[in-house]
Amino acid sequence: MDIISIKIEDLSPAEYNPRQASEKQYNDLKKSIEKFGFVDPIIVNKRENRIVGGHFRYRVAKDMGIKEVPCVFVDLDEEDEKELNLRLNKNLGEWDWDLLAGFDEEKLVEAGFDPKELEKKLNIDIDGDEPEVAFGEELLEEQNYVVLYFDNQIDWLRAKEVLGIRSVAQKYQSKEAVKKGKLRKGEGRVIKGNDVIDKISGI
Repeated sequence: MDIISIKIEDLSPAEYNPRQASEKQYNDLKKSIEKFGFVDPIIVNKRENRIVGGHFRYRVAKDMGIKEVPCVFVDLDEEDEKELNLRLNKNLGEWDWDLLAGFDEEKLVEAGFDPKELEKKLNIDIDGDEPEVAFGEELLEEQNYVVLYFDNQIDWLRAKEVLGIRSVAQKYQSKEAVKKGKLRKGEGRVIKGNDVIDKISGI
């Protein structure tokens, strides 16, 4: 299909469109358009230039003062138009959280993911909740330690599972930094040595 730039004033939103958006979703989309431009075309029915898919993008673009937007045209009767509208809004799929775990948490938050949802789904500590022993805590004189290293990804992933290693946000950071996605974090866990010995010994 050809993508054609159309004056935004020539497009007509569908009054029946049931899809709504929150203020947060509005702001997230606005940030995306400001950074990357209008990269997702609006789907328009040739009949009356009525929008079938992209009402949210249309509204944000109009509020931003964008004069022209990229559009893809379809030629549908009213019944098929409404069906396509529903399908476009409904058939959005689900996130593969295992694959999302490979993304940087800062970027996920910046892209609009809810930090609380990331904590739950990816088992990470976005808010910097205090662990059993602080990650990176300075060792005291009476504390001895052993450093483990892993020279391949398979062993490292196994160690993460066995030892409960997770991605942890820096303990001391402002809530404002968290909201903006400016997170400092690393993967690790401070574990009491006796617990590891017990696990190795099968106790």
